[in-house]
Amino acid sequence: MLLTSVVSDRLATRRSVQRRCALLGEIVGDFRRAFPGLIFEVDDGSSTVNAQAIMQGVTRLVRMYGGLAYHTHIGSDGLVFALLHETGHHLCSGGRLASSSELGCECAADRWALTKGCSRLKQQTGRTFVPERAISSLEMMSGLTSSIADCVPAGSKNHPRICWATDWSRRKRILTQPNPMPSVPRCYLSEFFTSKTNYV
Repeated sequence: MLLTSVVSDRLATRRSVQRRCALLGEIVGDFRRAFPGLIFEVDDGSSTVNAQAIMQGVTRLVRMYGGLAYHTHIGSDGLVFALLHETGHHLCSGGRLASSSELGCECAADRWALTKGCSRLKQQTGRTFVPERAISSLEMMSGLTSSIADCVPAGSKNHPRICWATDWSRRKRILTQPNPMPSVPRCYLSEFFTSKTNYV
């Protein structure tokens, strides 16, 4: 989700944690029914504010870390979108990650989440989400107001201009008004960050 710099702010009261555990159980159960070829897990003990698509051999895994799963600013819409996005890395077509050609890039995962992913989730389980609320909670949680590219020196010739994942204002606009969502035949974001590790 590109949220690695977000500070953990976990739910504190016993009652709020219990309610969140129940909500997570329902949401993850729905994802397991809708996408049975993937393994979904929540790492309760981790304070990392993120979710991740992982390949373990031939096993496709979606892991949500505790810092995101129990964050005070994330509600059900944000949790559903985060899981759809990570599921999209596994099931989307389009641009691939430089680190793993078996996983789709950020743009392709966004596109899949808001089209095929949410449609299948609703059809299989009846679960829906409101993209505007999901995006609002992610923005509030992370303080996303600028481009990821702000950490890249000006004039860099290899910057991936086509990928909207590098620009929060553009990504937010596309996520909240997905029709028509632009097609990205090849995304260079992950290759860019792999080659510029000193800037990330």
